[in-house]
Amino acid sequence: MTRGHIHMIHRIFGAAAAAFLLLGTAHAAHADVMKTRDGQWWPKRIQKDMDGQDAPSDAVLKKSGRNNLELAYDNVEVGGKRVSAAEVEEIYPTAAYENLSFRNGERQAQSRYWSEAAANFAEAAENLKGASKELALYNRVVCLAQTGNAAKTFDAAQQLLDAFPKTYYFAKVQDIRARILINRRNRRGAEEELNKVINAPGMNARDYFEAKLAIIYLFKFKQAGKDTKIYAQARADYERVAREIKARSAQQVAAIQLLKAEVGQGKCHVYEGSFEEALPHFTRVIDDERSLQDQGLLAQAYTGRGDVRYAKIKKELAAGNVPEDQLPRIIAALTDAALDYVRVSKFYVESAGDDLYPATVGAARVWATHFTLTGEKDCVLAKRAAKYFFAAHKLLKRGETRRLLTSEVKRFLAKRDEACKVP
Repeated sequence: MTRGHIHMIHRIFGAAAAAFLLLGTAHAAHADVMKTRDGQWWPKRIQKDMDGQDAPSDAVLKKSGRNNLELAYDNVEVGGKRVSAAEVEEIYPTAAYENLSFRNGERQAQSRYWSEAAANFAEAAENLKGASKELALYNRVVCLAQTGNAAKTFDAAQQLLDAFPKTYYFAKVQDIRARILINRRNRRGAEEELNKVINAPGMNARDYFEAKLAIIYLFKFKQAGKDTKIYAQARADYERVAREIKARSAQQVAAIQLLKAEVGQGKCHVYEGSFEEALPHFTRVIDDERSLQDQGLLAQAYTGRGDVRYAKIKKELAAGNVPEDQLPRIIAALTDAALDYVRVSKFYVESAGDDLYPATVGAARVWATHFTLTGEKDCVLAKRAAKYFFAAHKLLKRGETRRLLTSEVKRFLAKRDEACKVP
C-alpha cells in the first residue's frame, strides 16, 4: 500500500459523488504522523527529515513516536500539535499497520473483495484502539458501501459513531447514511443526517460547507428534473454558500467547497438554459490550480464546459444555412467540446460520479454531430461516436432513459454501417 492511501480513502465519499476505493500494497508503519494542508509534516521533530519527500520513511515514522494521534471532527492532534480537522491532508496511525487483519483488509479491498475486506476491518477494530480503531471502523463502512448492502452499511456507520461520537469521519459517514436514506425515499431522514454535520458544535469549516453543498445537490439540483425554477433556487443556494465561505474568511480551508459552489452555479445556469452565464463559472474552476486536489470537482467543471460548448454549436447548426467557410470553425469548436467530455469519461472515471454518464453520452453526440457534418460518410468518426454510445449505454440501469438511448443508438448504428460498408 502506498503511504498516501489514507488521504485517498478519506475522499471516497465526498458530496460530489461515490468513487471506487483504490488501495496499493501494504507496508508496515511504526508511528503516527499527519500532514497538514500547508505541506507540513507532524510531529515537529520529523519536519526536517521530510523536505522534498512525498511520504515518511520507516525511519522517520519510528522517530515520530508511537500512538500519538487523536482524531476528531473539529481538531486533530499529533505529538502535541493540534490543528483544525479541515487543515489535515494525510494521517498515518501506527497500530493499524501493525495489525494483520487490517493489512488483510487492505489487500482484499485492493482486489475489490469488499465483503471480505469489511470483515477483516471489523476483526482489526476489535483488537485496536484510538485512531487505529477509528480508521478500521471507517474502512469497514466504506467497503460495506461498495457491496451495496445498505442495511449493513448504515449499521456499521452507527457503530463508528457510537464508538467515536466526534469521529474525524463524522461528515463522511453522515453523507453515506443520507444517501442510503434517499434511496429508501426517506428524504426527511436524509436531510436530518446532513443537518447533524451542520449543527455539530465546533464542526470544521471544510465539512460544514461540504454538508451544505450536499443538501443543495441532493434535495434541489437532483430533484429539479426540467423545472427551471428549482434550478434557479439551487443556484441561489450555491451563491449563499459561496458568500458564507467568504464572510467567515474560510476561503483557504474550504477552498474546494468554494469551487464546488462555483460549479453548482454554473450547472444550474446550464439547466436554466443560460449558457453564456454558465461558462465563466466552469472556466474559473478549471483555471484554478486548487481544483487539482479534487478530480470529482474537475469532472463536473469539464462536463459543464463541454455542455456549454456543445449547446452553442447545436444552436448555430439548428439555425441552418451554415456557410461552408464556417465549417472548420464549427468542427474545431466541436473538437473542443469533445475533449472536455472525453477528459472526464477517460481520465476521471473513478471520480466523476454522476457526471460520468453525461460526459460519455455527450462525447458520443459531439462525434455524431461531426459525422453528420461530413455528410454521414466518415467511417472513423462514426466508429468513434458508436464507441462512446456503447460506453454510455453500459452506464445506465434499465428504465426510460436507457430505452430512449437504445433507440438513439440503433438509429445511429444504421448510419455507421452505411458509412463503413465495404464496396
